Amino acid sequence: MGGLAVALLVAMKVQAAGSCPAAADVERHIGPLLSAESESESTASDVARIDEGVDGGLTISLIATDGAIVAQRHLPRASSCAEQAETVAVALAAWEARIHPDISLHLDHLSPASAPNIVVARSSFAPPAGDAMHVSLGASVAGDWQRGSLAPAGRIDLTFSRWERPWRARLSLAGLGTHTTDLSSGQASWRRIYGALGADAVLRLGPFWDVVVGAAGVLGQASIVGSGFPVNHRTRSADLGAEGVLRVQRRVGRIAPWLGLAAVVWLRRQGIEVTGSDGSFALPRVEPMVALGADFQW
Repeated sequence: MGGLAVALLVAMKVQAAGSCPAAADVERHIGPLLSAESESESTASDVARIDEGVDGGLTISLIATDGAIVAQRHLPRASSCAEQAETVAVALAAWEARIHPDISLHLDHLSPASAPNIVVARSSFAPPAGDAMHVSLGASVAGDWQRGSLAPAGRIDLTFSRWERPWRARLSLAGLGTHTTDLSSGQASWRRIYGALGADAVLRLGPFWDVVVGAAGVLGQASIVGSGFPVNHRTRSADLGAEGVLRVQRRVGRIAPWLGLAAVVWLRRQGIEVTGSDGSFALPRVEPMVALGADFQW
C-alpha cells in the first residue's frame, strides 16, 4: 500500500502559493486517503493549486492535463496550518476519487478529531456540476491615445462562463476622456462613452497565468463641444462599432489582476465643422487603449 500511495502522490502535483498549508504537508495527508483498485500505478496526472484569498481563506483548484479547471472551491481559514492541510487534502482526495474510477477514497485514515468534518467534506467539496456558473466583476483604468492627445479612460466588465469551458460572455461599460483639437479661432473637444456585448476566449498558460482574447459589438455616444468661437455649440451623436481586447492576467485566489490592450473601430464618419470657415476635423474612427485592471471572481 505504501508504494501505491507514493505513485498516487507523484501522479498528482500540489502547488501552493503560500506556506500555510505547504504543498508537502498537503501531499503527506493525501497519500493515506487514496489507493488504487489495481496493483498498477494510477493514471491520474492532475495539478492541485492552492491560492490564498484576500479574506484569509483559500481557493483550491483541480486542474486537468489540458489546463482546464475540473473543480474549484473556496475554504475558510482554519485554526492551524496542520488542520488546513488536512482539510485541503480531504477535498482534493474526494475530487480525485470521484473523477478517476481507478482511485478509491479511504476516510478511515483521518484522525478522530476530523471525523465530524468528513460528511461536509464529501458533499461540499465535490466538483461543480456541468452547468455551474462562474461570474466575475472587473474594473480598470486606461489611457486612450489619439494623435497628439492622450486622455484617461475607465471601464467595468461583467463576465459569465461555465466552470469547465474556456469561453465567457462579457458585458462592458466604458468611458473615454476628453480630447481637444485647435480649429480656426477656437477649439473643439470630444469624448465618448460606450457599452459592449461580446465574448472572450480564456487561454491558460499554466496554473496561474491566462491570455484573454475577446471581441464585442459596441453601441456608443460621442459628445462634441466648441469653445472660443463667436457662438459655441454642443452636440451628441450615437454610433456603432466593434471592439477587440487582448489581456494577460494572473490568477491570485478570487482576484485576477491583468494588463491589456483594447481597440474600438467606429462605423460612422463623424466630424466637426466651423460655420463660416473652412476649418473642419474628422473624429478618429479607431480608439486604441492600454488598460490595467483586476477581476473579482465568485
